[in-house]
Amino acid sequence: MTEQRRSAASRIVPFLRVEQEMAADRMERAVAVVCGRHPRLAEIEVAWFGNKLQGDSSGRYHALGFLSDPDKGLEEGRGFVVDVVGGHVMRELPLERRRDLPTDIGALA
Repeated sequence: MTEQRRSAASRIVPFLRVEQEMAADRMERAVAVVCGRHPRLAEIEVAWFGNKLQGDSSGRYHALGFLSDPDKGLEEGRGFVVDVVGGHVMRELPLERRRDLPTDIGALA
């Protein structure tokens, strides 16, 4: 029987890897929803960033976006709030800086 060593992080937060995988899955689903609405984005290598909205314990809503990159044909950055369960974009807004992306579920009101 071989004993596996666990990292300090996995001992402190045992579900960290599972949570990271769930966050990556939510991000992939959110990007797919946005690309369904804007098919041109699926053809471009977009540098997506985003996060689950605070106050959303179910993880249903995800905010994501990209900044402008004229070299890739992205003249203006865009931000989106996506319902990853329902599969639709709830909000779309211009985005100049990463910090302009909504972080809280209250932004939907």
